[in-house]
Amino acid sequence: MNSPKIAEVVVDNKCKETDMIFSYGIPSGMTMEIGHRVIVPFGRGDKKLAGYVMGFKGSIDFDKKKLKYIIKLAESKPLIPCNIVELVKWMKDKYLCFYIEAVHAVIPANIRIKTSYYYEFTNMVDLDELVKHGDYNQLEELLLFIADNDGIVSKEELRDNFNDNFLENSLRKLLRDRILLKRQAVKKTESKKIEKQLFINHTDLINQMPSNAKKQILALEIIKNNPGISTIEIQKKHGIDSSVIKRLVEKKAVVIEEKVLYRFKHDEVSIENVKELTDDQKRALSEINSNFKEDRHVLLHGVTGSGKTEIYLKLIEDEINKGKDGIVLVPEISLTPQMIRRFVSRFGDIVAVIHSGLSDGEKYDEWRRIKDGKAKVVIGARSAIFAPFANLGIIIIDEEHEHTYKSETKPKYDAREIAIKRCEIDCCKLLLGSATPSLESYYRAEKRINDYSLVSIKNRINNLPMPKIRVIDMREELKEGNKSIFSKNLYESIVDKLKLREQIILFLNRRGFSTFVSCRSCGYVLKCPNCNISLTYHFKGNYLSCHYCGYSSDNPKNCPSCDSKYIKYFGIGTQKVENEFKNTFGNINVLRMDADTTTKKDSHKKILDRFRNREADVLIGTQMIGKGHDFPNVTLVGIISSDTYLNIPDFRSSEKTFQMITQAAGRAGRAGLPGTVCIQTYSPEHYSIIYAKSHDYIGFYNDEIKLRREMDYPPFTYIGNIVFSGYDKQMVAKIAKESGNILHGYNIKNVEIWNPTEAPLSKIRNNFRWQIIMKSKNEKDIRNILEKFNQLSFDKSVYISMDINPVNML
Repeated sequence: MNSPKIAEVVVDNKCKETDMIFSYGIPSGMTMEIGHRVIVPFGRGDKKLAGYVMGFKGSIDFDKKKLKYIIKLAESKPLIPCNIVELVKWMKDKYLCFYIEAVHAVIPANIRIKTSYYYEFTNMVDLDELVKHGDYNQLEELLLFIADNDGIVSKEELRDNFNDNFLENSLRKLLRDRILLKRQAVKKTESKKIEKQLFINHTDLINQMPSNAKKQILALEIIKNNPGISTIEIQKKHGIDSSVIKRLVEKKAVVIEEKVLYRFKHDEVSIENVKELTDDQKRALSEINSNFKEDRHVLLHGVTGSGKTEIYLKLIEDEINKGKDGIVLVPEISLTPQMIRRFVSRFGDIVAVIHSGLSDGEKYDEWRRIKDGKAKVVIGARSAIFAPFANLGIIIIDEEHEHTYKSETKPKYDAREIAIKRCEIDCCKLLLGSATPSLESYYRAEKRINDYSLVSIKNRINNLPMPKIRVIDMREELKEGNKSIFSKNLYESIVDKLKLREQIILFLNRRGFSTFVSCRSCGYVLKCPNCNISLTYHFKGNYLSCHYCGYSSDNPKNCPSCDSKYIKYFGIGTQKVENEFKNTFGNINVLRMDADTTTKKDSHKKILDRFRNREADVLIGTQMIGKGHDFPNVTLVGIISSDTYLNIPDFRSSEKTFQMITQAAGRAGRAGLPGTVCIQTYSPEHYSIIYAKSHDYIGFYNDEIKLRREMDYPPFTYIGNIVFSGYDKQMVAKIAKESGNILHGYNIKNVEIWNPTEAPLSKIRNNFRWQIIMKSKNEKDIRNILEKFNQLSFDKSVYISMDINPVNML
């Protein structure tokens, strides 16, 4: 049977007009596979672009004379495994994204191929004569710049030094008049870390060295005693400079070998023995494996502190023993160090890590380790779901309810949905774990819908008691004259725990010092000029900032509107909690963990390690500290305000509130010491808080699912959201209203389309925002509408974003 002659290629060009699979001829003698990256000629000028082979076919349906041929392979082996290529095709349809956006999602950012243009003088150019010429004297600065760069310069360099309009017109003229030639180059952006290592080539040459070549003799002795020593180490540690090494290489006394290094290294941890599972864990594991045998996905609903991680470890161990690989997803970078420590202590160096805290180089190295079979397990956030394992055995998603598993940028994929598809493609197992599962997941598992099943653990390890929860009505505190951040109950609890030298977590899901700044004279609220959102005051640095676009400004002494000096700070953030705590309780060691204190590399890990090592008595923070962590000495959790989610216009606000409280409360009393939780609220009668107080997920679920059914929200419907944004307020509104008319004109049954409205966050980063929401019992109906709508073209000043089943509708 003859091999296929036509490759189906996706080109690396993010554009609606080129979002398709192109046919390219395969030159004689060139062999390739699905997933190979290739260099192809594209467009009228045959621009060299990277392309990705999606498949093959034996014929084309157009004139053979128009068939272009692949120029070369970018790598000798396929870059993307065949199973991931299949996933890319599915993502394009599922998430209404471009092919190339799906491709970029599954490979590291720094292994893409960059196309660059260079301009150089032709051989005929006499620069002095040219500058004198009337037609070119206005281009003198440009011509001299090219000459100063040895007659050849890149387009990027030119753009850095000249105005775009001037540059484009000038280059066009110089190319037309054959003063310049235009060249194109493609190069990989990947950067492997290479270490040059030194080895003795001929031992007998050591004795033949002249006695006055003392540095060379010393270098040879060092290399002999330390074979493979790096050129950097021998220079820094032993003072042997590069000229000495160069002479030894020239004499063939030593050879230099290059070794590819991996940049990310795990911290040193001791290998732990396999722990004996409790009876509850053994029962849960048995039920999980029974469901796996029936090819069912499993939701593991285990209360906080029930030992779900130990079950994850056992399941991964079973797959490794079968020669298979495993993916473990965690929702937050702050949770990753803890999970890494547990897995590395069990499995050692076969554990890889992928998350946003790594540099591009480190991510690339970990991706290579996985692809080359040197890692068998990957721990990571959302993007780790694309780990290029060839023999995937299981996917585990911890804290499966977390919204961070859904991407907010294109492709707007959900890692949980990707996991289900990977299980279908790779024939592997899927386990989702949480103490507070999403309603959608629990509903599917309870009803055994779509191959889901439910396994529960209702008790903590060794039957440790759940923490006692006290709900404090802050309205009553105010009536009694307490205007402090800390209720009387929380204050007394903090004093007691500090006396006992036990640790405390204070949780507030708002960073900064004050959430808004207002004038008491005229009521003016200081807002971000780019967003329709109040600015947050930051005590450290005395500045105001927007947490949506990053805008910051000095804190004004007077009102910008009426010039009054009566400016007041309202609301509280984590900075204010820290400040008031220190003022109230004195010289206590306090750590704060939020987006402001975790900007540096490894800052999450360092803060958590310091708290775990008891270098601080109190940890104050946002959602980063409110879930998943295991601190044995924490016996008090104070939730400063449990109302932050309740006031958000989102049908999931009650669910998010229950999850936030339950997860934060679960940090207390996990190691034998009794735990206490103080929930401060202005809504003590709300059912999400009442059920959280009694650790009653089932009670909350039953009430919430009734409301969802009555209001026709997920899991009983699917939601589509179209967001329109742009700098021109009138144009955005106009396009949104026109789109609403078009969508209603489709007359598709069983789809409820809401009228266009301003988005709850009506302005972000200087972009005005409108949205259209639609609901349907059938996800396919929503996708069909959005696919049809996606074919239309509108004013390019308005950006249109589409999302199916969004987790953020603000």
